[in-house]
Amino acid sequence: MQNIPVRKPGLFLIYLFLGFTAIFVILWATATRLKIDFGALLAGNLLLFAISFWSFRLGIRALQHKNVHVFVRLVYSSLLLKLFLLSLAAFIYIARFKQNVNKPALFGCFGLYLIYTFTEVRLVMQQSKQKNA
Repeated sequence: MQNIPVRKPGLFLIYLFLGFTAIFVILWATATRLKIDFGALLAGNLLLFAISFWSFRLGIRALQHKNVHVFVRLVYSSLLLKLFLLSLAAFIYIARFKQNVNKPALFGCFGLYLIYTFTEVRLVMQQSKQKNA
């Protein structure tokens, strides 16, 4: 069984996280008239990065198994992990701030979710192609 290197694709996720963090910090410091809670965006970015990186690692582990059942179980557990943790985080944020929920930050986190998910799936698919080649 061949070990698939995780460093290079994993570094891409790290660079993506650092890029978004830098953008949010710069906007937070310079764009004072925007009505966006950049603290919530930074926390959402960190949470999405951590979950996406863990999910990516599960996807890479799933590729290493020849048993289809193990592959499906790891992919589904990755999906359920994301769904549960992100729903819990959104619930906690909404419950804590109730009337003061910053909708632009919430929608920004949703956009980040789409970007991280697309990137994660693309990286796992690239690794799958390299493994099958």
